[in-house]
Amino acid sequence: MTPEAYRHAITKFKQALTTPERPTGEPVFIYDRTPGELENFRSSDSFILPHDLNQKGWDTLHISGSASIASLEQVQRLHPTPERPVVVLDVREESHAIVGGYPCTWRQGNNWANVGKSRNDVIADEQSRIAALKQQPTVEIIHRKDAKHGLENPRKVVLNNPDISSEEDLVKSTGAEYLRLMVTDHMGPRSEDIDLFVAMERALPEQGRVHIHCGVGQGRTGIFIAMHDMLKNAHHVSFHDLIERQLVFNPGRALDFNKDVTHEGRANLRNDRLEFISLFYEYAKQNPKGAPRSWSEWLADPNTPSQQR
Repeated sequence: MTPEAYRHAITKFKQALTTPERPTGEPVFIYDRTPGELENFRSSDSFILPHDLNQKGWDTLHISGSASIASLEQVQRLHPTPERPVVVLDVREESHAIVGGYPCTWRQGNNWANVGKSRNDVIADEQSRIAALKQQPTVEIIHRKDAKHGLENPRKVVLNNPDISSEEDLVKSTGAEYLRLMVTDHMGPRSEDIDLFVAMERALPEQGRVHIHCGVGQGRTGIFIAMHDMLKNAHHVSFHDLIERQLVFNPGRALDFNKDVTHEGRANLRNDRLEFISLFYEYAKQNPKGAPRSWSEWLADPNTPSQQR
């Protein structure tokens, strides 16, 4: 990152992110996928990096990622134990629940039903919706892709007296830890969420594991997996090398700086997120494992950037 780009990014991210306008109307209750295996699951502990990529610190990551979680078995697959704790990091801003084994979401356009809301407001919205669901004898859910494309006759599932829970309750029942960050889909994280993430990283034992997920398991998940790698390894792995190995590890192209997005309606949001991840690398290099300063403290008084990329 050049000094000029660094100064520009610091000035930009010191300010609160400009949030898009929240869609009007009531969200549609959709199911992300049918019950079963974790979609887009990957784990650094079992993933073998190609030999031509930088291997430094890869064996210290103990990180996994996936699409949304919906069952006890999916959490138990992570093998949480007192000796080797697992933190499930849920980076979804949108309200969601687990209904009859289906991962479900209250969705509006662009997944922005909660955009601009505070952390407390999002939690209150989700809790209220789950409580209302539990009063219904039947629950109707609509297929995510059909709802997204506005089909007149979408695929539906009707569940009679299904088990209903929040993801937090499900995860904690297995002995794993749970942390929720309110990250808007298609955007980079807010400073308050970055500080919570850094605090989690500081407290993580050496052999502790982190499992990160969003809805599909690509964009936001990939961004936070890269941030985890940076906090552990930015001091001895260049930005280029770190991004190259993350592109191989993560599905999707959220970290692809060469992807042409000029034709996409959210191109500015994607570019902002890539600018953020470049700046976060500089933070991580100066604050290994998130210490001594938090993201917000560092933004207020950043050091001169290093030139190793």
